[in-house]
Amino acid sequence: MFADLDGLMANLARVTAHLAGRAPMSVRLRPATDGRPVALDAAGAPWRTLAYIDGAADHSRFATPAMAAEGAATAARLVADLGDLAPPLHEVIPGFHDVVARLGHLDEAAGADAHGRARECAGEVAAVLAHAGLAATVAEARAAGVLPERTVHNDAKVDNVLFDAATGAGLCLVDLDTVGPGTVLFDVGDLLRSGAIAGGEDGDPRSVTVDHDLVAAVLNGYTAAGRAFLTPGEVDLLPLAGPLMALESAARFLTDHLRGDVYFRVDGPGHNLRRTRAQLRILELLLAA
Repeated sequence: MFADLDGLMANLARVTAHLAGRAPMSVRLRPATDGRPVALDAAGAPWRTLAYIDGAADHSRFATPAMAAEGAATAARLVADLGDLAPPLHEVIPGFHDVVARLGHLDEAAGADAHGRARECAGEVAAVLAHAGLAATVAEARAAGVLPERTVHNDAKVDNVLFDAATGAGLCLVDLDTVGPGTVLFDVGDLLRSGAIAGGEDGDPRSVTVDHDLVAAVLNGYTAAGRAFLTPGEVDLLPLAGPLMALESAARFLTDHLRGDVYFRVDGPGHNLRRTRAQLRILELLLAA
């Protein structure tokens, strides 16, 4: 996943050092005995050490609107704290959130049909590609500067947000390997896609539901905490964040299904296709929210 180890660790060292002077609680990187951010074992494999954060709890879904607002505020504070980090970080996974390109990859995989799966999922391919306009709208807004380029988490799923186990206050975000250039829509979208939805991504998509109170709490919590840096254009486009990230996830799962399940770990045939259907349901529900 991360081919550039030096770039990855340079990013992490810069981000954690920067946050140490800004955030009361954040991920701390512990250097190796030689001062480097990683240590190599006898086989040449890299290892790193992060300080354990005591008294923290993580969740796979927001249980209440108050938790959702606090989680969103915690994500917004990360972006605020990283607002003056310069120069830009390395893009450790190039094109990670280029949804227009992701849809292009899906179209190519369906056309190639390397594993004879295109016929069974033709409807899903059509359904994903039908939302190309959403991806284009966001891409155009980024190109025009309506969505400013910021340093964001880029993988702000709910289980990457730590809360104080005693008080419920948001502590920090973890799993900082993907921190880098992006738009706030990526972080808000992942919070919504993972936190405001009930029903697993592996089962019957008809069991998937959206909690509109949680959606509103995430949007309002992020907007309130990000008041000092968010532009009017970002606030106006925040409702597209959840649908955008559900669309990206659907495209990625379906592309992997067509390519023979080479990226995501699966529990058997059709797993990525089930995931695709669940993300399409999430996309539909969030567009209607």
